[in-house]
Amino acid sequence: MEMTLLPLPLPSDDKCNRNDEDSKDQISQLPDELIVSILSFMTLKEAVRTSVLSHRWKQLWPFFTGSLDFDDPDTFWAIADRKKKMKGERRKFVKRVNHVLKLHQGLNIDQFRVCFEFDNNHKHHIDGWIDSAISKGVKRLELDFTPTEACEKQMLYTFPHERFISIKSSVVGVSCIKSLTSLTLIYVHVTGELLEHFLSNCPLLERLHVAYSEDLVTLKICSSSLRLKHLNIIRCWELKRIEIFAPNLESFGLVARAMEMHVNYAPRLLDVHVYVGAYDYLNYALCPLSSYLSQLQSLTLDFYIAPISPHSQNMEFPKFQTLPKLKYLKWRVTTSDGMSLISFISMIEAAPFLQKFSLELLWDKSRRERELRKVMKYPNEHLKEVEITGFVGRAIDIELTVYLLESAIKLEKLVINPRSPALVGTPWEFVRVEENEGAIECAKQLKKNLPIGAELFIL
Repeated sequence: MEMTLLPLPLPSDDKCNRNDEDSKDQISQLPDELIVSILSFMTLKEAVRTSVLSHRWKQLWPFFTGSLDFDDPDTFWAIADRKKKMKGERRKFVKRVNHVLKLHQGLNIDQFRVCFEFDNNHKHHIDGWIDSAISKGVKRLELDFTPTEACEKQMLYTFPHERFISIKSSVVGVSCIKSLTSLTLIYVHVTGELLEHFLSNCPLLERLHVAYSEDLVTLKICSSSLRLKHLNIIRCWELKRIEIFAPNLESFGLVARAMEMHVNYAPRLLDVHVYVGAYDYLNYALCPLSSYLSQLQSLTLDFYIAPISPHSQNMEFPKFQTLPKLKYLKWRVTTSDGMSLISFISMIEAAPFLQKFSLELLWDKSRRERELRKVMKYPNEHLKEVEITGFVGRAIDIELTVYLLESAIKLEKLVINPRSPALVGTPWEFVRVEENEGAIECAKQLKKNLPIGAELFIL
């Protein structure tokens, strides 16, 4: 929402000396509609706090049309760390959401977002929240019910399919969802049928993100009129088939087991994130996207390398097809003892204009020493930044980093983070940092390999 306000005249010195009635703050003198517009640029918490200013402001914030964002990360992590009890905190969370929705009188809202651990035991409340948000023409709807611990899949909250698909349903009509531009569902049971219904009846929908849904088995996204730009289907492990015909699709993420994937039409695709599984399935995983690899600007691959034979570390990866427009490449690798990433450098060398390379390294077993593999450098004049997260200072990451430092002749920045990618962004990121001291010392030794002008940052 764009709004231009004329500058308000500043009071002169003599006016400052007038009585309180004449020197009221000028914002409060604005029309109600304009104050509500200003409130809608604030967060929900900030808007509610303005109710202490006066009786008038207390009556205005309920007409707030911004983002109804219910998220309490501090409490969530405190529960995960056993410092607070889930049952009591969840009860307070539900009460807070219900209270705000009861007071809210705005005819529309930009976003409705709930991030907390919920399951099907709270279906009655959540269904009501969804009804309220949809009836107000919400544009962005996000339900993130990520649990603090492993959750029985049958206990996951089930999205109220009947409210949208059933012709007899009068709770929310098709017209109420036409304003939806973004839909995010995490740890929510949702079917392909319902997602297809949203895609067919939400002409403005540009972003669809679904994660950890065990009910999603097939998904068909096919329409020449789709506005969809961003599609992410993450860790929906029961997914068996996906078909895509999306003329405006720009980014696509798919983290799933081996399945049938058909990307029939995606002429604007620029960003791809794919779960490969075992490294030798890489070509199989990317085959459905082969027609679009040459136009990609960003590529993220999740894969794991497991020891198959005593010589697994010497495996050779086939030559990768040219990626002439790729600027960003990220590997998220789970590996174990004695493996090597040197065999995958053909992918880096296939991207002559690569500007940034990231590696996230996760270990599933204890580490053991082995000799470094040396490989001939491949000059790259465009690679400016290398970032390694989960750096352990072993052969697997040292030999790859040295190769990159020798090849990236115009490198500007090397960023090393010894903490596990699984912990980054959590309260446990800086716990037991002494375990990373060995990796930090190894990272410091890489300084001698830096190209002239490049900087080393150790986080």
